[in-house]
Amino acid sequence: MLSLNSLANDSSANDRPTEKVFSFRIAMIVSALLLSSGFVHLAILATLGTTWHGPLSLRKPALFGVSGGMTIWSIAWLMIHLKPNAFDRLLINLLSIALFIEVTLITLQYWRGVPSHFNHSTSFDAAIEFTMLGLILFVTGGIFYLTWRTFRLRTMDPAMAIAIRGGMGLLALSCLLGIVTSVLGEISLSAGRSYELWGRAGVLKFPHGVALHAIQTLPIVAWLARLVSSNRSVCIVQSILVAQVLFLFYALWQTGNGRDRFDWDLIGGSILGIVILLSLYSSFALARGFVKNLRPKTK
Repeated sequence: MLSLNSLANDSSANDRPTEKVFSFRIAMIVSALLLSSGFVHLAILATLGTTWHGPLSLRKPALFGVSGGMTIWSIAWLMIHLKPNAFDRLLINLLSIALFIEVTLITLQYWRGVPSHFNHSTSFDAAIEFTMLGLILFVTGGIFYLTWRTFRLRTMDPAMAIAIRGGMGLLALSCLLGIVTSVLGEISLSAGRSYELWGRAGVLKFPHGVALHAIQTLPIVAWLARLVSSNRSVCIVQSILVAQVLFLFYALWQTGNGRDRFDWDLIGGSILGIVILLSLYSSFALARGFVKNLRPKTK
């Protein structure tokens, strides 16, 4: 079974990290709590059959819980690949606590029956939103700092290095887009428009969500690529990275032009087509390597 510890052990034999992801105890506890909260809310949503959409949906505590837990876990895994710094443990603890408080506030607002974002109806609600904004700014700064440090990784497989740098770069962009989304949402709200839409039907949160979890998907692809086809692992990871970057461009194009996710024009459709072709190429290369490894080797 694939785990982050197995990914961690994929480093070069000449410079294996001695530290394990579970040595960051606070981060692991917070990650487990957030993932548990997210999956519990998903289970409640599935049981009750309530709506997935809207500011009062269970979607918010569910997705923020799962997403926050995965992000903390991934940052802890990243730490064992970075060249060590005296403040690493303090940094990851602060980032974990900040994300935990943010998701807790979002969950609290759901159970109070009020929106967690763009809610200034009372001084208490405004204080919660202001606190969440401060926490997100802090987490974004920490992620940009860690992204910068990925250019000084321990010795490792080149495909995994590309995956880490690309994944963290996209995560940093996602955080930045999340802040931009909040600003544009406030502008739309003050003008009497929906804070969720841009233009006719552009979904403001679409670009933010597209890039958010590349730090999970790219390292998994790198691990699989080296497992089944070490000679082509770099090419496979690069293809998926380019596909994810282009998909982000697609999301920005759709939203910026006021179009729904699937209401594409010639340019949007062309970008999406290239994304699909790159993804199919990488999937085919992985499947081919897997089948090749299953064949009995002749002497």
